[in-house]
Amino acid sequence: MAVDEKNPNIIEQAGDYNLEICNILSYRRNDEEGVNYEMDLVSGGVIQFLELKEDILSNSILGSVTVYDAQDIRTILPITGLEKLELKFNTPGLPGYNNVRGEGFPFQIYKIEKVEVDQTNPRAQRYRILFCSPEAYRNSITRVSQAYAGPVENGVNSILRDPLYLNSKKRFFIEPTNTNTKIVVPNFKPFRAIQLLGKDAISQKYNNAGYFFYETTDGYHFRSLESMIASGGNMPRPIKFNYYYQIANSNTDKNVKDVEMDMKGVIKYEFERPVNMLENVNKGLYASKLFTHDTFYKTYEEKNYDYFADFKNHFHLEFDSGGEKARFKGVLPIHPYEDTRKDFGQHSDARVMVESNTSKIHNDYEIIDPKVTVQQKNSQRLAMNNINLSLQVFGNTAINAGDVITFDIPLMRPLIEEGDTQESNPFYSGRYLVMAVKHIINPTLLRHEMVLKCMKDSVNTEFVAETTEFTPTLKDFTRKVENIYEIDQNYYNESIGDGF
Repeated sequence: MAVDEKNPNIIEQAGDYNLEICNILSYRRNDEEGVNYEMDLVSGGVIQFLELKEDILSNSILGSVTVYDAQDIRTILPITGLEKLELKFNTPGLPGYNNVRGEGFPFQIYKIEKVEVDQTNPRAQRYRILFCSPEAYRNSITRVSQAYAGPVENGVNSILRDPLYLNSKKRFFIEPTNTNTKIVVPNFKPFRAIQLLGKDAISQKYNNAGYFFYETTDGYHFRSLESMIASGGNMPRPIKFNYYYQIANSNTDKNVKDVEMDMKGVIKYEFERPVNMLENVNKGLYASKLFTHDTFYKTYEEKNYDYFADFKNHFHLEFDSGGEKARFKGVLPIHPYEDTRKDFGQHSDARVMVESNTSKIHNDYEIIDPKVTVQQKNSQRLAMNNINLSLQVFGNTAINAGDVITFDIPLMRPLIEEGDTQESNPFYSGRYLVMAVKHIINPTLLRHEMVLKCMKDSVNTEFVAETTEFTPTLKDFTRKVENIYEIDQNYYNESIGDGF
């Protein structure tokens, strides 16, 4: 944390932060002073941990503050779930969070949990105060029952701004869609209504379907996955930050530090299930079959989806040289599966789906064709669950959910000869999309760390394709069916013969 004698705009060591404000604003009013009661948690020194999380899969920012309370402020103030929380913190010299009255939008306190008495001081207690964006409260008490016609982003903006719904005054960033449809929202809560509108939205510049609605420090976003990966519809999105797996600078001489390298260093990393073939196959990542039914014309159509054939039609995190769309950098190599003589992109019976494609519902508007959206969106979302990387790094409030970073991971093998240099992993090094950012501030240690949950939908170096099938030599037991009654009888006869 940057203290008084430090320059609040200069990072002196990795993990520095400025925590200026953390106030609880009570719903109760002090009639004598004409203002509401409030509690300063920073100067009171009661904060033990502060956590804040933004996620492209979440509709609002969530956080918690763990306090050591020797004044029973949760009773005296009190804390009931009607209070606000002001917060202002950042990495020195970088933009950060400003949720202060008149400057930003205070959070809403919604929960207290894990209250426990300090065993060394029976008059003190620890507990967690959980808070969220105020839009999450508005979402809980309102419902949307109306039709939205035209571009779906107009409907999303209406729900976000409408005083009857989310009533948000925050900045709103949209990716224009290529839709002119009419969608009826049947008594859904606002966040669910927005998900319905964005479920099959088609981008103007990208060949994809399905939009994300999420919040960061900048405001709310409504956009496609490919717009997070690419820029301008034709080039890779610029990298926000570069990370390397290295030992953080531990030089004890405070005058000799490489703060920049420490900030880029990764404290800890782990991959969650980088390979899960059974789930990917069964859920339709690589191949699927879609039946669409038009009840007006009483017709149906069948469409097969092939991951390998479709891969080149979309932007992925890894690009070919020159910033071109990658053609063969998928998460699975092309290879025929045993004696089927088909790769996994051709096994369309792995998942079968049925969707209505009825026309003439709204004469003046087009329906969103499920043949264009359903299978590709399903595959794209499943690819997000494969190469999931968790990075524990030093705090950097310039990084948000939806940003692109790079991570250089070495091959995990020993260096054989003197002078050998560590090689980068050819597949898993490279570009990653930050799906979630979790800030963790520890005032006791004066340290700010983050956990970044990232994903990779393509490999840095394409896997080698193999057209020759691979079927190991197997024993053949197909000529005889084993009868367990005969086996039991033979065992009985042998037992009697042996005198048992």
